[in-house]
Amino acid sequence: MYKLTKAQAQTIVDRMMKDIPYNLNIMNHTGIIIGSGNPKRIGSVHHGAVKAIQQGHTIEIYEDEEFVKKGINVPIDLNGEIVGVVGISGEVAETRPFGNLLKSAVILLINQSIASEKETSKHGLKQDFFHLMINTDIHYTNEFIHRALQYEIELTKPSQVLYVDSPTKISEYVTNCVSTFKISAYSLCVVIQDDNQLNSIIQAIRMKNTKAFLSVSKWNDTIAEGFLQAKSAMRILKGLNMDERLIYYSNCELTADMLTSLKSSTQIDHASQLLKLDEEMINTLQIYLNCNLNLNETASQLMIHRNTLSYRLNKIHSITGKDPKNLLDRIELIFMLIHHMKSRGGSD
Repeated sequence: MYKLTKAQAQTIVDRMMKDIPYNLNIMNHTGIIIGSGNPKRIGSVHHGAVKAIQQGHTIEIYEDEEFVKKGINVPIDLNGEIVGVVGISGEVAETRPFGNLLKSAVILLINQSIASEKETSKHGLKQDFFHLMINTDIHYTNEFIHRALQYEIELTKPSQVLYVDSPTKISEYVTNCVSTFKISAYSLCVVIQDDNQLNSIIQAIRMKNTKAFLSVSKWNDTIAEGFLQAKSAMRILKGLNMDERLIYYSNCELTADMLTSLKSSTQIDHASQLLKLDEEMINTLQIYLNCNLNLNETASQLMIHRNTLSYRLNKIHSITGKDPKNLLDRIELIFMLIHHMKSRGGSD
């Protein structure tokens, strides 16, 4: 039997009382008031509802009694079972026309709630599967392989991973691809096993999210490996703030691997924390690097005077101990920028 919750009942009462000029009560399958226009009545037994449940039809009460107010009490039957009762207080002749209308509305709202709960449960199972799938320690059992098929994934075949990071909220349905999973409200993971699928999916995403960043892994035997590759490439793309919005792991593999080997470096951690203090300095450094150290072009893009740019570069040197104009220091600054994306939650 479906059980109405207090939250559902009160939501229905609040919504319906905006259109019906009478006090409403909703009782559960035992006749207890669980939603009411009069909060003081919640938790008490509604004797009219008890009769409606016992007799299986609408109960009309013409006079106020000690424990019952006049009005109508209509049983809510769902799939042949009475799951509750809706009561309307007032003169029977006035409230009767609202009885069946209100009952239908309540059943509709219940069905919507049931559908929503099923969708939430379905989404939860999909997310559980996703987190298992990207776990590097996962072993592909026959059961897990079979479970993957409902998301159109054949775990025995190689795959690519497309990582999508959007500045605005993004829906997993943007790709029209079952093998798309939510990482967060702003990011997606798409598992690709067809050579011809990648470009069409990228185009579909770009049509709806023009500012989204995308990273693509190599072909791998496990999805977990592909996910790590795509995530590493995304950190590089966003950390360096390059003009491109798409990056392939195969084009930055060495940098990504070096970053992974340095991920526990306390020096990198410390410098990233310093960079984190000033987003203006980060943006300045990113643009300076992308302009290939051209001071005039950097100042133009930042819309600042060249002297102001020099001041900022000197400030970066002072804060980090690394000079952006020095080759070796510049390499370390690049790693700091990429690591900075991870330390502030980017692409994780």
